[in-house]
Amino acid sequence: MESTFNVNESIRNNIYISKFAHKHPILKSFIAGSTSGLFSTVLFQPFDVVKTVLQNPRNDIKLGIINATKSVWQQESYYGFWRGLSPSLVRNIPGIAIHISLTQLIYSYLTKNNQTSMVKSGIAGFSARCITVSVLMPVTVLKTRIESGQFSYTSLIRGLSEIYRLEGWKVLCRGWTPTILRDAPFSALYFMFFIKLKNIRLLEELDNKQPTYVFGCGLLAGGLASCITQPFDVIKTSQQLSKEKLLLIDAIILIKQKYGIPGYFKGLSLRVLRRSLMAAFTWTVYEQLS
Repeated sequence: MESTFNVNESIRNNIYISKFAHKHPILKSFIAGSTSGLFSTVLFQPFDVVKTVLQNPRNDIKLGIINATKSVWQQESYYGFWRGLSPSLVRNIPGIAIHISLTQLIYSYLTKNNQTSMVKSGIAGFSARCITVSVLMPVTVLKTRIESGQFSYTSLIRGLSEIYRLEGWKVLCRGWTPTILRDAPFSALYFMFFIKLKNIRLLEELDNKQPTYVFGCGLLAGGLASCITQPFDVIKTSQQLSKEKLLLIDAIILIKQKYGIPGYFKGLSLRVLRRSLMAAFTWTVYEQLS
């Protein structure tokens, strides 16, 4: 009897949460973004750490994924794969929540007639990412530096204050241009691909609301968008890890001289895997709250 009561109570709670989320779409977006930001950051942080080490132009030798992974292990054992986790969490939990909320808000405003549009979805994703990147840029700089293993900061606050005190406030915004050129087009392309793929029925019996279907669309959209925007990820890392001022054009030349054209795609497989899984997870959670 008690077991039946507990089941019924659980069902009522789930229905209440679902109705509440449906009536408050921005809150729903924020919950989905925060939830996915927490779990995906913890799970996929090792990919980001290895990618940052791989892309660091200050390395004297050319590293591959295996050697970059060995380098992290030799420095700090398995703890090293989660260095930079604190700024990553600060950046991603509110960052993903803000981004997905703004994307839905802008997209809903642009599509008041309920007609889907790839162009409008692209504008929504692009605009939301520009705002999010700009707000969280200082934390992004700190995150990249800690992940590289070549900068030591005892805490998040002390790290930001130390950068500001020793190098000036401009360093806290270093890499803003390539980050915007990476993340804004990524978000625009991702949301465009995601909306388009989700509305294509490959088979009549497939429900485009099913978690597996939504996750598959998110995974494919994330992979395509990551490949297109990868060069700016490498350029951004180069600028943020430089102890001296490194202009955008100088970073581009440095990468070309040291690695050639393939240098602009260093860490591509790691980024595709991480970004695709994170984006797919985020939008699957969001769709399930709809």
